[in-house]
Amino acid sequence: MSTVNSQFTDSVISSMNEANKLMHDVSATEGNTAKLEADVKAVSQDLQTIDSDLTISKTINTKLKDLDSALSEAVELLEVVSIIPEIGTEASEIKNVLTTFKKPIDEALDVSNKVEKIVAPIRKAIDKVEPKVKQIDEVLLKLMNAENQFIATLGGAINCISSLPNSIVKTDLVNHLDSAADKVDSGVLAFDNAQIKILNGISEVTEEVEKIKHLVMGLVSLENQINAVINVLNPLISSLNSVKNVLSHTIRVPYGGYPKFCYKHVLGIKLPYPCGWHTVYFSFNVEQIIKGGLSVIGPVMDLLNKAMNAVLQPVLRSLNLKIHLPSIPGLSILNDLSEDLNSFITKTIEPINDFVNQLNVFENAFKDLEGFISEVEKINRACTVQLK
Repeated sequence: MSTVNSQFTDSVISSMNEANKLMHDVSATEGNTAKLEADVKAVSQDLQTIDSDLTISKTINTKLKDLDSALSEAVELLEVVSIIPEIGTEASEIKNVLTTFKKPIDEALDVSNKVEKIVAPIRKAIDKVEPKVKQIDEVLLKLMNAENQFIATLGGAINCISSLPNSIVKTDLVNHLDSAADKVDSGVLAFDNAQIKILNGISEVTEEVEKIKHLVMGLVSLENQINAVINVLNPLISSLNSVKNVLSHTIRVPYGGYPKFCYKHVLGIKLPYPCGWHTVYFSFNVEQIIKGGLSVIGPVMDLLNKAMNAVLQPVLRSLNLKIHLPSIPGLSILNDLSEDLNSFITKTIEPINDFVNQLNVFENAFKDLEGFISEVEKINRACTVQLK
């Protein structure tokens, strides 16, 4: 091989390495842009999900209030009916169980009330930032297309120049491409470094958004758990109210009496005569009879007890105190959600706004790529002419 041809070959190999390095760097940059775009799109979709699903927090708050009220009512009713000897012990035991069960419900309701105070501002913030997320996505898509076009154009130029026979023209084309690539590569690397920082930042946002989304979706399960407890309590409360109503029922029994006298006038004299019978009644409500201490004789007490049992026993037979309250493990979600929502603005909304402020980095990269694409296309056209 002649010295001239050797110089041509060495020059081409050396310069093609520069172009290939640029090709590698741009490909890596495009991969990062693609990942960033996918992450931004995922954040956009997750924000929409969170915005929609956060409406359930109001439902949870209402459900917890209903459950808290139901537990309070059940405890009060059990206290009332515990005076009945047949169910007194069991009613007291269940009352203690419900009182203990109610404590974490009260705590969860306090947390739910706090969540409700920040849900509206969070949803408002999401509504404001969603268009910005879409704006970021649009810019990234535009940049990705430019990067892919850049890769295709640069690849075409490299292939075209590589296929030319060694000559001064080939060397000039290589040097021209090499010079252009050298100028662009440093900018590509600088942009990619900036992009990686943004990519790391959006990854943190993605992690935070995913955590919130998971917790909000967990509220659906929590609602089902609360409903399961209410479904057990409602029949119990209904039966206990029936027993309570019976306790206030008045029992009235007759016991003895005395003759009723009427009067008539005979020869101007007012004379009494028997004309009927006054029945004597004893009246007490069921609660008074159960508590005892009534000033009545034994036979009257027997009548009262018999009449009382006639109305009390049917409702006691329909009362089922052997209940089992399902657990509500999902209550812990409220604490986690409250903590994460409190930091949602600083960890999610503010970083997204910062990314929007850095869009000029992407816009500048896009302009640089457009300029280089145009320059490489000229080199490619010049190369194509040499092949003809």
